[in-house]
Amino acid sequence: MAADEGNGREKFIVGGYEFLSENDAQKAEMDLSKIRVLEARVKASKPANIKAVYEKSIENKIFKTPIGWGYLIGLREKLLESGYTEGDLTPIPLNVSMTRHSALDTLNVKQRIMPAEPKKGVNFRLIFSIILNIVLVILVGLMFYVATMSETDNIINYRKNITNRYSSWEQDLTDREKAVREAEKKLGIEDTSDYYEDTGSN
Repeated sequence: MAADEGNGREKFIVGGYEFLSENDAQKAEMDLSKIRVLEARVKASKPANIKAVYEKSIENKIFKTPIGWGYLIGLREKLLESGYTEGDLTPIPLNVSMTRHSALDTLNVKQRIMPAEPKKGVNFRLIFSIILNIVLVILVGLMFYVATMSETDNIINYRKNITNRYSSWEQDLTDREKAVREAEKKLGIEDTSDYYEDTGSN
């Protein structure tokens, strides 16, 4: 495995292939070592032996990288040259998609169906604060109503109460003055309005 950092990105080259990650390059190294072992142990001259290695390699999924698949292709070509037909040989499974696709394409039906958003539970804090605000508004309204209708003087109704008292006092004085004049008439007392006017001016 050769690592090259010439253009700022580390390169992982194994057997003439450049891999994107160190992990993939390590798998390629493993495939190379498996190929060496198989070539050392198996007599490549007999087509039956070659076919056995080819079939077992595919069945046991020994190779995981293009290096191993290239080796299988070489074995396949030797078998075809020795008289085997395409129908006699197991195809080489790649297990890798060669086209770009959306991640949704690989999902099964259950995974594609988007789960519905969970229903949100009742927010008791929000409801409580709304109810509390309504109660407070009602209480403030009642306080203003009581303050307005109250007979005791306060900042809201003092003018009305003073005006009402003054009016009632004036009415009382007028009624008393009338009663006094009627009593004076009955008793024959002279009109003393000049006297009241003089004392009022003083």
